[in-house]
Amino acid sequence: MWRALLIAVIVLLGCKSRQKIGVNQYPNCKYAMHSKEEVVKKSDSSAIDFNWMKIKTKVDAVVNEQKENFTLQLRVKNDGLVFAKISKSGYTAVRILVSPDTLIYVEKINKQYYTGKYEDLQRLTNISIPFQFIQNLFLGEPTFLYEGEGFKKVTEPLIAYSSKSFGEEKSDRQFNQVQMFTCDSLQLKTVGAFDEKTGNELWVNYNDLGDINGYLLNKKIEVKALKDDKPLILAEMELKRIKTYDDLTAPIDIPNDYKRIEIK
Repeated sequence: MWRALLIAVIVLLGCKSRQKIGVNQYPNCKYAMHSKEEVVKKSDSSAIDFNWMKIKTKVDAVVNEQKENFTLQLRVKNDGLVFAKISKSGYTAVRILVSPDTLIYVEKINKQYYTGKYEDLQRLTNISIPFQFIQNLFLGEPTFLYEGEGFKKVTEPLIAYSSKSFGEEKSDRQFNQVQMFTCDSLQLKTVGAFDEKTGNELWVNYNDLGDINGYLLNKKIEVKALKDDKPLILAEMELKRIKTYDDLTAPIDIPNDYKRIEIK
C-alpha cells in the first residue's frame, strides 16, 4: 500500500515543427505565439528563489479502491534533494529521501527499507521521471520531459504543448507528454504523461491559485494514475504551509532490525 502511495506522493508519467498560429487567430490568447523555449524562460524568471523549503500538505487518496488520508511533509533543497515524511494520525509511517543519484525508502509499519540509486525509483513504483519533475510537482512549475519544440495547440482558455501531434492515437515514441497553460498568464494547469509500452498514464491538475505564506501557489493539486484507462490512484493534495530556509537537514536513518526490500 505505502509503495503505491509513493506514486501519488512524487507522483509520476517529433521531427515535425510545432503548429503555426496566426497573430490574429486567437486575439484573446495573450501567449499564443510563445514557443516551448519561451515558456521555460518565463517560468524560470518567475520561479521561487530558495535554498531550502518546507512544504506541508494534506492528502486524500484512493488507491486500488481503498481510501487513505495522511499528511505529507517535505523538505526540499533546490536542485539537490527531496525529503518526504508521510504521517497518519500523528504517526510517521514512511520516510523517503531522493536526490539526483540517491534513493532511500524507510517504512516503519512493516520494518523495511530500500537504499539504492535514483534510477531504482522506477523499479519501486513502475514510474520513470527526472528528479526535477518531482521537485517542480508541488511548486506548479512546468517540466518538459521531451526534447525539441514538439507541437502546440490553442483551445481558449488553454494552450497545450505536446510531444506528439494532436489527434494521433499512436506515436513512435514510447513516452508522450502534454502540458496545458492558461492563455492569459501561462499559468500551468495540467500535466499529462503516457507510456505506450506499459499503458501507464499520469495526470496532474492544478487548482485554487492563491497566497500561501506569501507565495503564489496552487493550493490544491489533483493526481490521477491510470493503467490501460483504469484508475489506480486518485489523490487530492491541499497545500497547507510553505516556508523557505537558508539551511535545513534531512534526517533519515535505518534501524538495525529493518529488512531490506527485494525488488524483482
